[in-house]
Amino acid sequence: MENQRTELCLEPGLRLRTLPLPLLFARLAFLTVPSADLAAVLEERTAKNPLLSIEPPLSTPRPQRNAEDDDEEAPWETAEALPDLDEAVRTQLCLIPEVSLLGQKAEEKLTACLEPRGYLAAPAEDLAAACGTDPATFERVLESVRAAVDPPGLFARDLPHCLRLQLSRQGLEGSDAWILLEEGLEELARQDLAALRKKLAWERQRLDAALRSLRRLDPHPGFNFSHPGTVLPEVEIRYDERGRPTVRLLHENLPRVLLDAELYAAAGDVARGPFREARGLLSALAARYRTKMRLALLLAERQQAYLRNLASAPVPLTLAPAGQKLGLSASTVQRAAACTWAVTPRGTLPLSSLLGRGIAARPDLSTRALREAIRSGWESGKPDSVLARELGLPPRTVTWHRQRLGLPPVRRA
Repeated sequence: MENQRTELCLEPGLRLRTLPLPLLFARLAFLTVPSADLAAVLEERTAKNPLLSIEPPLSTPRPQRNAEDDDEEAPWETAEALPDLDEAVRTQLCLIPEVSLLGQKAEEKLTACLEPRGYLAAPAEDLAAACGTDPATFERVLESVRAAVDPPGLFARDLPHCLRLQLSRQGLEGSDAWILLEEGLEELARQDLAALRKKLAWERQRLDAALRSLRRLDPHPGFNFSHPGTVLPEVEIRYDERGRPTVRLLHENLPRVLLDAELYAAAGDVARGPFREARGLLSALAARYRTKMRLALLLAERQQAYLRNLASAPVPLTLAPAGQKLGLSASTVQRAAACTWAVTPRGTLPLSSLLGRGIAARPDLSTRALREAIRSGWESGKPDSVLARELGLPPRTVTWHRQRLGLPPVRRA
């Protein structure tokens, strides 16, 4: 009689998991905190938790002062600090009556919904659930906030919505710039101006005027509150002799979170609440590191030629395909890449510089690579028609990018 046995088989699958409000906000916030500010953020989050303490990064420079300088006050020590995005927005939210619909600490909830560019950090439905309200109420609050806060464009869903909010604040709803965003978004993304003119049946002068109106808008209103700071690389990308990439988390540039085990054991049941908070904080921190390491490894594999100085520009890789490979949303990839710096064979780079869109006529060619080729060909004395034939592109595309480089046309001898 044959032995009957049951074999276990692991299969990948998707499942929904509802995160508690503090944990969800912690994960959204920690992903976008620059590594140079991470220790200060952790200090603030753990200030009331007796079980946790924070050690600053080992690489944090410590200021050195001479004895004769003790009586002299450095000018930057008394300079007024610039307000950050959260501080500037929170003071405005207190003046908007509809914000109170979100209950206690409504201003903190809303500022936690923002990512550095000033857009919503997640879909509105998810943020509504995290704020403990229904989508209709949350949208009502957002509508009032978007109409009141400065600079205009904050709390937008995406870039087109951000630009429409700014046009609306200027009273330009229904203008030619508005029509471009409503009806020509796909062609704008491809930079296909010929198709856009044909679709809208506009003269070139009218289209150029509408484009100038869009260029005067601010695509990232949240960056108005950014100011220079220290850059601490968070990951390191290396390649072995066979070209295989490895990614290392730079622990020396990151703070350490310490748990007082003796106090936890001695406190007994009293420590359950602080321990639960500590576990949520560490879970959010681990999610940050895990996401950034996975993204860095993906980019190290895809952009190997560029990072090893074998190519002049990265190959095209947009947010959506990167997110599909990692099992993440495009917005999560954007947030992780925007605030993460990596030490690479090519130097210290932001991960966002390794992401980019290919041009419409050559999806395998990034805009940066195309302009490198145009500059090189222009220096060799090649006119646009010759470069277009060599690159397999329409001459007008080469001409447009050459003009953006500020290069005059090459005339045949």
